[in-house]
Amino acid sequence: MSGVPASGEGASTAARVRIMVRQDEEVRAEIRETLSASPRSIPCRFFYDAEGARLFEEITRLEEYYPTRAEIEILSDYAGEIAGIVGPRVRMVEFGSGSGEKTWLVLDALQTPSAYVPVDIAREQLLEFSARVRERHPGLEVLPVVTDYTRLAELPWPEADAGSTLAFFPGSTVGNLDPDEARRFLARVAGSLGSGEYFLIGVDLVKDRDRLERAYNDAQGVTAAFNLNILRHLNRRLGSDFKLDGFRHRAIWNEEESRIEMHLVSLVDQVVHLGGAGDAGGPEADGITLARDEVVVTEYSYKYRMEDVRSLARDAGYRPVKSWTDARGDFSVHLLEVQ
Repeated sequence: MSGVPASGEGASTAARVRIMVRQDEEVRAEIRETLSASPRSIPCRFFYDAEGARLFEEITRLEEYYPTRAEIEILSDYAGEIAGIVGPRVRMVEFGSGSGEKTWLVLDALQTPSAYVPVDIAREQLLEFSARVRERHPGLEVLPVVTDYTRLAELPWPEADAGSTLAFFPGSTVGNLDPDEARRFLARVAGSLGSGEYFLIGVDLVKDRDRLERAYNDAQGVTAAFNLNILRHLNRRLGSDFKLDGFRHRAIWNEEESRIEMHLVSLVDQVVHLGGAGDAGGPEADGITLARDEVVVTEYSYKYRMEDVRSLARDAGYRPVKSWTDARGDFSVHLLEVQ
């Protein structure tokens, strides 16, 4: 891992970018391990190459996909109140910045923020959005970090004097972690931020099965394309030989675990090779055998009740400050303070 200036950006403080991406051999070993486990899985962060990021933005505009609209409604109504609580000169850190629609609602409401630190694994989208932030807020230090947010060990600090730090984690991405992982992640962020700092987090809420499953099985098939693109991404990055027409998308609500499960279901008996020296020209034994109808889990998306979120936050070392929901009660945003 290394920190280097982005191509063509120079080395000024305003243009600093840290790139902390795992090497392909590490990724190949991880995918081999997760595909060989029970249940078989591929970590959901591999959704987000450039095409995956584009497809996800398309998903957020679908009629069936309510979370983005609901969270935007909440932030539109309450960003000013949030800004008043956290105070001026805030260093704003965002995990999984994406295209930034929700970012503007918070960042534009803050009182003379000192820095913006977006953290995302989708490098092209991250750097493009960082440039847009610099244009819109020319006096703001923008310090992008290209990495998986769950592996971030430290946060860059602006050269200018800063007030509070506000970490922002929108989109209910915390739902991709099981509750124990979520607790550990929140605790790690609390340790990075320090006592008295703030965490603003969006969390999807439990609702009826039909609405949940429709949100992940849209009629246009965009979510199916997004799910299958994880295989295309690995093929390009690792030289693996996943055949996209050998799998189908499936998303189901697991009520007992309170989560949507997104699967790729093998349509045939098949052997997949992950590329690299260990697989090149090797026998089928070097590959991973998948039976017809066997499932590969690509995402869990946990849904919470309001008090469950507050309890999780307290266990991870936070004091719940205030919570908001949209008018329909589909989604929630929580402002937490590190104790």
